[in-house]
Amino acid sequence: MHTPFSTHRAARSSDMKTDRVTTTTGERRSETIPWQETGTTPSKTATRTKRYLTGTGVILSVILVVVKAFAGITSGSTAVISDALNSLLDVFSYTALFISVRLQGKPADQTHHYGHHRAEPLAGLIIAVLAAILGGIVLRDSVLRLIDPQPVISTPVTITILAFAIVSKIVISFAYRRGAQKTESPALRAAAVDSRNDALASIAAILGLVGGGLIDGIAGLGIGLWILYSGLLVGLANVGFLMGNAPSPDSLATFGSIARQIPGVIGTNNIRAHYVGNYLHVEIHIEVDERIRILDAHRIAKSVGQEIEKLDDISAVFVHTDPVPVTDDQREKDKDTSTRDYNT
Repeated sequence: MHTPFSTHRAARSSDMKTDRVTTTTGERRSETIPWQETGTTPSKTATRTKRYLTGTGVILSVILVVVKAFAGITSGSTAVISDALNSLLDVFSYTALFISVRLQGKPADQTHHYGHHRAEPLAGLIIAVLAAILGGIVLRDSVLRLIDPQPVISTPVTITILAFAIVSKIVISFAYRRGAQKTESPALRAAAVDSRNDALASIAAILGLVGGGLIDGIAGLGIGLWILYSGLLVGLANVGFLMGNAPSPDSLATFGSIARQIPGVIGTNNIRAHYVGNYLHVEIHIEVDERIRILDAHRIAKSVGQEIEKLDDISAVFVHTDPVPVTDDQREKDKDTSTRDYNT
């Protein structure tokens, strides 16, 4: 038998939706819609935090597009203009992040029985692609400045604008990183890396205005390569979430250890898990005495699922009971615990 469980993170509603079902005897009874009892709903606090941070990112990007475009036009610097185009890309990417965290915060429904957990990793992948574009732009501009240096006009206003962009991006990068640590959000982790990369790109632009020449080009090449590398790491991490990567062997061992501590569980086998977005679905086979009642086997399986769900990042647990023969000596030894009431 397979028994699905909803995670401890899920916010179960007291007014659970129900369907009316007609039995073979004509009696009508209420049954809970399956998707209402499975899937994880992120906490309201975490959702508010992510919405606030990503919304702030959209507003900041719009401001930076305007001021950087002004700085680029007045200075004639291709690096500053490229930086302004990067901020324009940020408007779209942070809008995608904002939408993704709203989707991630939605509860499971009739079309998404286990929630919307792939929304944030998908947005994180978009961020990684845009990081690759930004890295390419910085590398291109650096090579062009090395091959054919162009005169630029450096003014206090231009320097101030770029300095503001650097400081603001560093500050919001730290905010994203802190938010990611609190909410385990892949979207915020990607945004933290992207904001740091934006600050590096602005540093390359300001070097072009102040230093120019060989130093500017070499620094830009180094920054561009670093942006490409960090974007690749972010992309691979989010591809893993989207492709359903398995957790570490230690995590699988932990699931089995928890299950074997439940009274009535003789052993475990065939433990598997995979990511659905950034949450885990776990499947585990437990071995129980072949002579116990079906009701007792169900209660044991339910207890196993509930205990595993107490771990972080578990969205759903599916427990399969395997009946196995048990010797009389072992049955007598476990007599007091194997018939325990597992109702919660």
